[in-house]
Amino acid sequence: MNLSVGEKIKDLRKRLNISQEGLANGICSQSELSRIERDQHQPSYMTLKGISDKLGVNITYFLSDSESEREDYLNEVWSQLEKARRNRDYETIDEIVSAEKSNPLFQTQQEHRFLLWHSALAQYYHHDDFKTAISKLKECLRLSSFDRFSAEINIHILNSLGIMFRDEGMLLEAQNYHEQAYDLINDITNLEDKRIIAKVRYNLAKVYTDLGKTEQSLKVCYQGLSYCREYEDLFLFADFHYQIGRNLLKQGHKEKGIDYWKKSQFLFELEGKEQLAQIIKYDIETFQESTTL
Repeated sequence: MNLSVGEKIKDLRKRLNISQEGLANGICSQSELSRIERDQHQPSYMTLKGISDKLGVNITYFLSDSESEREDYLNEVWSQLEKARRNRDYETIDEIVSAEKSNPLFQTQQEHRFLLWHSALAQYYHHDDFKTAISKLKECLRLSSFDRFSAEINIHILNSLGIMFRDEGMLLEAQNYHEQAYDLINDITNLEDKRIIAKVRYNLAKVYTDLGKTEQSLKVCYQGLSYCREYEDLFLFADFHYQIGRNLLKQGHKEKGIDYWKKSQFLFELEGKEQLAQIIKYDIETFQESTTL
């Protein structure tokens, strides 16, 4: 008879002669562990990972043979990685990838590529290893198949390649990868992650501005604003305003450019992003002072 997750935790804990208090320490409260063992509470990925580490087993030990539970587990790991990526928590990404890279549940091409992409992010942003990160991302592209999911992952990978090359000052390489991602978002319909459309346009716009291609950058920025309005999504809405202002100022349109920067500052304030709003305020004051000297 298959044991539940909670029953497996309780059984192994007792066999190892560990109290609930001892097992819960540093992971969760004793009351939460008690509810988990009685199957009254579903543990999060990080809680289950902490319990498995303390009990000296792989996290997959607690998964039953139920396909639905395994699917739930995969979805939880993906959710944790996406959350860490949004928060730029690359240390947590590194920990999750290290824990799961040998897990047989992640050996299909789809799951392998997803982990490899996140491994590359951790290499670059956590370990400061540009060469290895780029190698991993290029491997992800080589492993691509022709289904819609692979195509969507390819957009994320190409976007990551472009960002890393831009960060390293390799603008032509960055432009190449961002333009490939841009072409893909225009070719694929029904993207699951709609916000990747805004991300790709914003990052391509920044590279165009860096290269002095302000008209091309403005075109992509206006497309980004159209996306925000179409989906009623403020994501990158303020950022596109800032980038438009940057282009206009480079073209010599001082009043119009400053106006877009002020709109960007106001939007960041509305979003509660006071630090970004203050940075833009400083940029405006610095630009105005430099042009009056």
